[in-house]
Amino acid sequence: MDLNLNSYEKAAGKGPGALLWKVFLLMLTASIVLGITGYALGWFGEAAQVAKEEFGPRAMLDKYEWFINQANSVEKMDRDVTLYENRVKSIEQQYAGYGKNMAQWPPHIQVQYNREKQQAREDLIAVASQRNNLVRDYNSQSEKFNWKLFQTDPRKPKERFHEYLY
Repeated sequence: MDLNLNSYEKAAGKGPGALLWKVFLLMLTASIVLGITGYALGWFGEAAQVAKEEFGPRAMLDKYEWFINQANSVEKMDRDVTLYENRVKSIEQQYAGYGKNMAQWPPHIQVQYNREKQQAREDLIAVASQRNNLVRDYNSQSEKFNWKLFQTDPRKPKERFHEYLY
């Protein structure tokens, strides 16, 4: 027997079944290696896609604009809260002419005052609640590592509500 024969020639010398078995094992090994490589590259491809979606130029612009819009909305709601606070105070001033002792007011004026004051307080609480929802969203997004970079103001707005529960 010749020692310079490669393994295929040796397998061919043992018969066609041995050669087919050798080719099958080679194909199986190649497909396993290619499958593992493809799977690993798929992970890298997916990671690159996620990075593009979260940190790409469009995503960065969207996140920056979201923070700008949310900050502007919170500022607007702060102005609205101030308007509703002033409304509550103006009702008190409007009825101040009847005196400090409400028991001496005419009954229909007492009812009207209580109704207007209650409505003004409910409106104030509703606006403050809407503002607090915006603040919660802003603060929640600013805690995420992939959004924190785009926060326009490092100071987070505070929620306001407890001062209206009197």
